[in-house]
Amino acid sequence: MSYLALYRKYRPTGFDGVIGQEHVVKTLVGQIETGRLGHAYLFTGSRGTGKTSTAKIFAKAINCEHPVNGSPCGKCAACKALSDPANIDVIEIDAASNNGVNEIRELRDYVQFPPVSCKYKVYIIDEVHMLSGAAFNALLKTLEEPPKHAVFILATTEVHKLPATILSRCMRFDFKLVPTEKIAELISGIYDEQGKKYTKEAVFAIAKAGEGSIRDALSIADTAISYGDGELTYEDVNEILGSSNTELVTLFIEKVLAGDSGEVLRIIENLASLGKSMGVLTKDLTGLLRDLLIIKTCKTANDILGLPENRFKELKALSDGVSEARIIRILEIFSDTENALRYTTHPRVVFETAAVKAARPETDYDIDALLVRIKALEDKLQSGAAVITEKVEQKPAVKEPVLVEQSTAKLTVEEIKGRLLSNLRKMGSEMLWNTMQNIGVNPDKDQITLIPKTADDYALITIDINKEKIESAMKELGFTKILVKEPKNEQKLSEIDDATERLKKIFGEDIVIVKH
Repeated sequence: MSYLALYRKYRPTGFDGVIGQEHVVKTLVGQIETGRLGHAYLFTGSRGTGKTSTAKIFAKAINCEHPVNGSPCGKCAACKALSDPANIDVIEIDAASNNGVNEIRELRDYVQFPPVSCKYKVYIIDEVHMLSGAAFNALLKTLEEPPKHAVFILATTEVHKLPATILSRCMRFDFKLVPTEKIAELISGIYDEQGKKYTKEAVFAIAKAGEGSIRDALSIADTAISYGDGELTYEDVNEILGSSNTELVTLFIEKVLAGDSGEVLRIIENLASLGKSMGVLTKDLTGLLRDLLIIKTCKTANDILGLPENRFKELKALSDGVSEARIIRILEIFSDTENALRYTTHPRVVFETAAVKAARPETDYDIDALLVRIKALEDKLQSGAAVITEKVEQKPAVKEPVLVEQSTAKLTVEEIKGRLLSNLRKMGSEMLWNTMQNIGVNPDKDQITLIPKTADDYALITIDINKEKIESAMKELGFTKILVKEPKNEQKLSEIDDATERLKKIFGEDIVIVKH
């Protein structure tokens, strides 16, 4: 007898074996027990989540003479008849290869014939979104008013491609992605039955690689059984999955976070020499960065990740030295790179560019990257201010108002402007903060003069609400008087331009000549 794949061998035969779709099972069982059966059902969801398996179980259950908790008993005449592959009362149709109008017309003709040995004739149409427009039109009337003995079950992974006329004639059931924990539990039970030794982390890694699909996870588990006779480990699963060298990928992230772009490029060369494609490497990096983000933000991170203890401690130490904002920005860079690699003829150049951008935030002009850099500068300023305050507070004779004046007197013009911009940023005044970048400051004791270069800047900062924000930001530095100097040069130029335009209107453009 030929070997049977795990996902086929362990396909559920009753509703109790359907994993992660309790909301679907509960409704279908309720319909079977009460006899309130519909004539058309639509099962939609990602691949490997149990749509076809549930359809087969439901087809048997509605024909079963003595269902057990809604599931087929497997012992009655109807169940035995439907177990025969040659039975014609449950018909499976692959819409991907039978998507023409002629095939659907034949189905429409055959549906009039009653079942041979069962109560209902069930048509399971898989990948129904592949039907042509004409085929959908041919199916419409039959789907709306089929014979009493006919039940249709449509299954699809792309429900958005179905016409609204089809959707309105079906009872829709959405199949969810299966949680990793439940897939791991299923694989553990199968391995125990098969006598395969394994570690908890290895099984969790297989379940995680399935990405919510039981069939994908069981296919990987099937491969892992033949990998070796000994205990299946976490490292073995990484080898089976073809993941990049874990140590090199971790070192890569360490160098990116350290800003060592030269070392980053050297590691890329080493990974490329091992035969790893840039697409696989990008996927591995985004996976590792996701793990770092979970560790950084979640108290029970390893309950989610299921990593070996030593590996978790290694990543925990790595995440402690970096901010959430930096991890998110690097994750965004490599996520965008994963999409860009699909359309480029130079994948390595695209990947290396992204790696250098991630390692050196100063080369990244994205607004999020700039905010990360500004936050780092603010943290440095705050830590510096705290040190100054601590030193001054050791002198009990000095009062707080004098404190501000003394600290302000020691600041340079650049430092005063830097603190002004920092205070405006904290207030959330992004536009005002951006405008103040190009405005000069001239401090003099408790008075400060703002020197805008253009009339537009002058008009913006003299608006009452903006002037109040600037005054509030300056009070922390000890300045009680704020003056704004009007840009006279630009005013004169505008007056000359106005006069020139008037002269041109009077004498004509070909006579008036303006000499500077």
